Amino acid sequence: MSDRPYTTYKGGKVKPDGKAGGNVSVPSAPPERRGAIELPPPGAPPPIEPPRFRWWKRGDGPGWRPTRSQPRSLKFWVITIVIVVLVLLIGWLTLGMLAVRSSVSQANDRLDPRARAALSPSGSILTDPTTILLLGVDAYANSDTLQVMRFDPNRQLESTLAIPRDLRVNVPGYGDEKINAAYAAGGPALAIKTVADYTGLPIDHVMIIDFNGLEKVVDAVGGITVDNPGNMRSIFDGELYKFPKGRIALNGADALAYARIRKNILNPSDSDVSRGQRQQMVIQALRAKIVSPGGLLRLRTVAGSLGGAFSTDLTMGQMLQLGYLDARASTRLRCNLGGSPAPLDGQDMLIPDGAGNRRVLGEFLGHQAVQPAASRSMFAAQCRVS
Repeated sequence: MSDRPYTTYKGGKVKPDGKAGGNVSVPSAPPERRGAIELPPPGAPPPIEPPRFRWWKRGDGPGWRPTRSQPRSLKFWVITIVIVVLVLLIGWLTLGMLAVRSSVSQANDRLDPRARAALSPSGSILTDPTTILLLGVDAYANSDTLQVMRFDPNRQLESTLAIPRDLRVNVPGYGDEKINAAYAAGGPALAIKTVADYTGLPIDHVMIIDFNGLEKVVDAVGGITVDNPGNMRSIFDGELYKFPKGRIALNGADALAYARIRKNILNPSDSDVSRGQRQQMVIQALRAKIVSPGGLLRLRTVAGSLGGAFSTDLTMGQMLQLGYLDARASTRLRCNLGGSPAPLDGQDMLIPDGAGNRRVLGEFLGHQAVQPAASRSMFAAQCRVS
């Protein structure tokens, strides 16, 4: 047997001992790489998937959880449906507003330039009192309706002044005539000047409404509702109309007849003044219906009915500002000028009540408190809080 000692071999990695002739360790192979991605070494645990954020299910902790196999909760579907409905509603309202803006732009183009030149804009609608003259015109170019609306943002006051069409005033260039003769003689420009001269009110804006167009707009909003103060029965445009006392629903044709009827078979005391009051009720009811939820959903239909129905200098933005002031108004007045009826030159005219009309104009402007009418005449000048 040889005396040579046995050599013992050890497996695994051996660190060099720094001595000459010592064992040298062989480095392990580096992990496999594929481009810039380094694969995990063999036998390494799988990576942990980061938790997924789901806002419709609170309280879930980190870690893996299935998202496809679990059914959607009722809360998820309710929120989804609400969001879809809101998106569709906003889109529909946007289309309606764009259609209305187009109609208003066309109405601006239809306004006579001479009428625009006769106006006296005072300033910003949101900070300064704004006065608007409303002229209702029939197929024969007669202005049967004259209403002055005023919005005072400082007093939060909204006032409407009805001017009887038979009121005898000075029409510039024509002498003393019925006030509605101004439109027939010189169009909206002369009507604006005549109203401004008699009342002393600066006219900032004007809106001229065709009666046939009014009928279409009322039908477009689905009709209006007014509180009729008394039973009415009258023949208008060859047809018999009956309007009972109380709240009544009116379609386009009914609203036009209600606003334009001058004589009431059931009440001979009705006059041109009471007709102006009914016109105020129709205008107020129509405005309220347009800004109601149902009216807003019908904006595209309303825009279609506005084609050729009116002309104005008001822009869409200014109308929205007026709507804002209307919503903020804490006091609303319905006023009318008055006088005494008298036949002159073969015509039925209304001789103005100077003192009564001056008092009403002061109330209309908010400069004094509303007082009862000076007389019980059906033609008396007065203001009412509505």
